[in-house]
Amino acid sequence: MSVGVIGGADGPTAIYVTSSVNWALVIGVTIVIVGGIIAFLRWKKKK
Repeated sequence: MSVGVIGGADGPTAIYVTSSVNWALVIGVTIVIVGGIIAFLRWKKKK
């Protein structure tokens, strides 16, 4: 596993972690998170 930090004093910082990735899990988690955000925004709009 490798960890890299990219950033500067006046800019955004990113942390990159590399290893063998289970892409199905990453895609599934992304879909769940995006779906949750969309559901929250729709719920908030109805209020």
